[in-house]
Amino acid sequence: MIDFKEEVTKRKNDLISDLQQLIRLKSELTSFDPKRKNAPFGEDIQKAFEWFLSLAKKDGFDVVNVDGYGGHIQLGSQETFVGSIGHLDVVPAGNGWKFDPYGAVIHDGKMYGRGTSDDKGPTMAVYYAMKILKELNLDLKHRIKLIIGNDEETAWRGVDRYFEVYPEVPVSGFIPDADFPLIYAEKGISRIQVKGSLGNSDIIEFKGGSRDNMVPDFAKVILKNHKPYDVLFHTYLKMNMYQGRAFIENDTIICEIHGKSAHGSLPHEGINAIDLLMQFLIEQEKSDFSKLYDTYFIHDLYGKKLGIYHDDEEMGPTTNNIGVMTINENAYDISLNYRYPHGIIFEDVIQTLKMTLTSSTIEVDHHKALLYNDPKSPLIETLTSVYQKYTNDTENQPFSIGGGTFARSMPNVVAFGAHFPNTPTYIHQPNEYIDIEELVLATAIYAEALYKLATQ
Repeated sequence: MIDFKEEVTKRKNDLISDLQQLIRLKSELTSFDPKRKNAPFGEDIQKAFEWFLSLAKKDGFDVVNVDGYGGHIQLGSQETFVGSIGHLDVVPAGNGWKFDPYGAVIHDGKMYGRGTSDDKGPTMAVYYAMKILKELNLDLKHRIKLIIGNDEETAWRGVDRYFEVYPEVPVSGFIPDADFPLIYAEKGISRIQVKGSLGNSDIIEFKGGSRDNMVPDFAKVILKNHKPYDVLFHTYLKMNMYQGRAFIENDTIICEIHGKSAHGSLPHEGINAIDLLMQFLIEQEKSDFSKLYDTYFIHDLYGKKLGIYHDDEEMGPTTNNIGVMTINENAYDISLNYRYPHGIIFEDVIQTLKMTLTSSTIEVDHHKALLYNDPKSPLIETLTSVYQKYTNDTENQPFSIGGGTFARSMPNVVAFGAHFPNTPTYIHQPNEYIDIEELVLATAIYAEALYKLATQ
């Protein structure tokens, strides 16, 4: 019997060092340009991607780069394969870090940095699991392929392009970009743009948020100097104990406010800075747009005001995160990150929005249908048994989530770790980290899981 935990421990220092090097390569999306040869998502993501492929090539794996969109690292040459998909792109670091978000600082047994838990750390864990199987020269029935997609946090163009070139389907597999013990169902995910004319308002410009799948932690508005908005805003901040500032510049009044970031699938865990700033404007600015926002959006995390709310007993309620809002040249653009469980027909949601927001234009910018797997399937039972072996945790059972993983992009796979139950998570938030011992444990779980799947 192979002791995979011991095998990971032997390589622990190398695992940590390699992950630190990867974290230090800032890989936020800069822009998407399909004409930019071998770097469609920008130079930063490309540097991290090429570094990772070089590491695998040095270790003797077969590697493929599909024009910078994505690629794979492969062990074996059998006809059938076990698949996994990770990603190296990260959401913007944002504000409020106690360590450099790209410093990979290790403190109190934790490695801090953007991507440590989403998803560079778990992807590195799968890579080291494959490395262990390779170095032990184990006899496998199926080859193992770790696929890399380079824009998971935005539009999934990387995996879409990869599967155009390599459309083969795995016999089984898992995605290391969620939670243990296992995710068997994922809500449908969409990005919906609500656009329209601002009309008569004191708002000159507004900017809040950077990604629709993050609760915005900062918002800023530039107002006409028609009333003492700076004085009123200072009072608003003080009364509510919010963080922000207001000042006069070029005969305009600028108001800024801070919220708290969180993952867009869990809007209740954040404090939406757009809502905080709009609450002030609703109270003081009294325009048609402020009334619109108050009627249909303010402090509504579930889509109730818009008439698109539903709660499913198994998968939970809809969520509606206002992730980005801009106002420029007398036009507004609101990005909704809307997620839905069983019982929702997405086309009906769009029709409801069009009927409700009659003065706005509704555009679907992105949509991924919900994912559902039988929780009693052999794949789920195999992976759950491996998790239980290494954790002795039989209390926590496979469950469904509001987040979306690459499990949607490839048949016969589910999301499996690497976040452990009952431990904090700072995904898409400041001070994201991965616990070193949990990284080691996840790598051992992945090694045995891949071994079992590849020998079945």
